Amino acid sequence: MDEIANIEPELFESLRNSLAKIPDAQLGEVSWQQGIGERLRPDAILDAVVADRELAFVVETRGDVFPRDAREIVWQLKRYLRELDISNRRFVPMILASSVSDGAREFLQEERIAYHDLSGSLFFNVDDMFVLIERPKPKRAKRRDVSVFKGTRAHVLHVLFDHPGEWVTGSEIAELAGVSPATVSETFKDLERRDWLDVKGEGPAKRRRLIRPDVLLDAWRDSILAGRASRRSRYYVPRMKPEDMAREIERKNYYDDFALEFTGQFAAQAYAPFLSNVSDLTVRTFGKRTRDWLISTLGAREVSEGANLVVIDGKPTKRRHKMHDEEERSLASPLQVYLDLLEDHGRSKEMAEHLRSQKLVWQ
Repeated sequence: MDEIANIEPELFESLRNSLAKIPDAQLGEVSWQQGIGERLRPDAILDAVVADRELAFVVETRGDVFPRDAREIVWQLKRYLRELDISNRRFVPMILASSVSDGAREFLQEERIAYHDLSGSLFFNVDDMFVLIERPKPKRAKRRDVSVFKGTRAHVLHVLFDHPGEWVTGSEIAELAGVSPATVSETFKDLERRDWLDVKGEGPAKRRRLIRPDVLLDAWRDSILAGRASRRSRYYVPRMKPEDMAREIERKNYYDDFALEFTGQFAAQAYAPFLSNVSDLTVRTFGKRTRDWLISTLGAREVSEGANLVVIDGKPTKRRHKMHDEEERSLASPLQVYLDLLEDHGRSKEMAEHLRSQKLVWQ
């Protein structure tokens, strides 16, 4: 490969291997032009033969490509094509990337821009030729996708879901979420790249607004279902039903001395009744002091089966998104309950979708 081509060998070989799987297709050599116009210069121009037709892929390379990145790259590629002499060569704009997100793939197919990534996915639509190979995103790309749903970044998402359609500043979100401005800024960058935020203004007056919350929640759900379940401790409390335990907890914690909230099936039933009854109480506790108090108050003992009390260790935060039911019991927000149900067993996933259809709906 020409040394001046700005393309990683791994990407080049991956594309070569994908094309080799297509009958009568092969990747040729890297051709090059010193520049297109005064300053324009693609990362590479790759010759290829497909079905006895000679093509020249005009390539831009990237790491991870999301919808916003795709739009910017397509604009650049179209500038290249306007400057190229197309009299004797069939030029095809192409993005080579470590990973191309689902949203970016959809956009590129609509624009008829070729793409390939390290998963082996390949698309191009040239004249009467159409090639589409779909592969799941590389594992390392999936891990990066999941990061926006973890830790303090998840607190930012919770606040955005609390204010759907509202224009908010980064400082407002940082205050409401109880996280640093830097965390908010990094989270915003991720969301903007995925086309989940609208942006207006500049500098301190810059504001964002959550858009396509259903798509964002779908991605959050998928990351949970594909990942490792968070740790839950299971206990048995003698002679008490979930309702009895909840009542005892609220009675003993009248002044909110201990930070906890009800979640799982018990909370979902309060928000949007679905089951005739629930067999256990799920409590999210914040801090070891609260957890120890809860276990002691209920006289619970840890068990491997037959549990009627489930405890999730939540990380203490400056802000919690809890709510209260008609009996003033502390409930996790519908969003948190939905996410917790996705990691639960039995009919919890059905209950999660019912709760979503009733409480997590946006216009």
